[in-house]
Amino acid sequence: MTTPTMADKLGLAVGDDTANIMALLERVAGIIDNVQTCQARMEERQLELENSVKTIQEDVVKLTINHAATSSTVDKLLEKTRKVSCHIKDVRVRVENQNIRVKKVETTQEELLAKNKFRVVIYQDE
Repeated sequence: MTTPTMADKLGLAVGDDTANIMALLERVAGIIDNVQTCQARMEERQLELENSVKTIQEDVVKLTINHAATSSTVDKLLEKTRKVSCHIKDVRVRVENQNIRVKKVETTQEELLAKNKFRVVIYQDE
C-alpha cells in the first residue's frame, strides 16, 4: 500500500502537466493573499482597539482625578456643615435658656405687680 500524495489528496491525477501545478500554485497564492489581507485587516483593527483602549484609559485617569478632587471638596463641605451644626445647637441652647430666664422675669414681674398693685398716676401741670 502506498500513502496518498498531495496531488492525490487534491484530486489531481499523477502525470498531469504543469498547468495543473500552476493552477494549484495560483490557488495557494490566492489563499495566501487572502490570509495576508485578513491579517492586515486584523492588525488595523488591533491598532484601532489599542487606540480606543488608550483613550478610555486617559478618560478613566481624568475621571479618577476629578473624583478625588470632588471627594476632597465634599469632605471639606461636610466638615464645615458639622461645625455649623454644632454652633447652631449651641446657639439654640443659649436661646432656650434665655427664653426660660425671660419667662421667669416676666412671672416675677407679674407677681410683684399683683402683690403691690402698683398704680400709675399721671400728673399734668397747668
